[in-house]
Amino acid sequence: MARSRGLSARQSSTLLSIGKPTAFMSGEEWNQLYFENCRIPKRNVLLGIGGFKKQIAGFNVERLGNSARSLALGRYAFNLAREHAAVRKQFGRHLCEFQGLQWKFADMALKLESAQMLLYRAANVREELPSPYQTAIAKLACNQAGFEVANEAVQIMGGLGYSQESLAEYCMRRTRGWMIAGGSTEILKNRIAESVFDRRFDQRGQAGRGG
Repeated sequence: MARSRGLSARQSSTLLSIGKPTAFMSGEEWNQLYFENCRIPKRNVLLGIGGFKKQIAGFNVERLGNSARSLALGRYAFNLAREHAAVRKQFGRHLCEFQGLQWKFADMALKLESAQMLLYRAANVREELPSPYQTAIAKLACNQAGFEVANEAVQIMGGLGYSQESLAEYCMRRTRGWMIAGGSTEILKNRIAESVFDRRFDQRGQAGRGG
């Protein structure tokens, strides 16, 4: 690497490298970024000491976006399955005429509608930032509803739903990732439980050490 004029040998060894891409089941590819000996000017530091705790409070806004996307894809898959059940025939009857599938669609509709109401409540912010408790409940409900409904849509549509001729399988794969990103469903349950008991729980067991 050529040395820049006016930089010391240590500074000139600064290196930003991009790792190999990792393919995800959603179809995206991500790369890790590696910073070696990178010196950041003070004016470019976004968060000072203790700033992460302030920044993470705004993370609930991103979680609402995650929730909305999960819910939207779950509803899209629901509509695909509904249209399929309305026209597809088996044994001389449309699929929607079978009671077993009617119950499936009723359960799917309940999950979507319930999750949407929780999302609306969390997004109806009267203060500066969304409530961590309401956001955690909304994301958990939307993640689960989106994935479970998309998964059920694939099952209802059979081979068509499993194939890439339909977007149902994409909705299932995409919503599955949002159950991990932005705070996994397990972490969300931890946060909800802390609000229920109005206390923080040390999941690492540090409180019980030291005799």
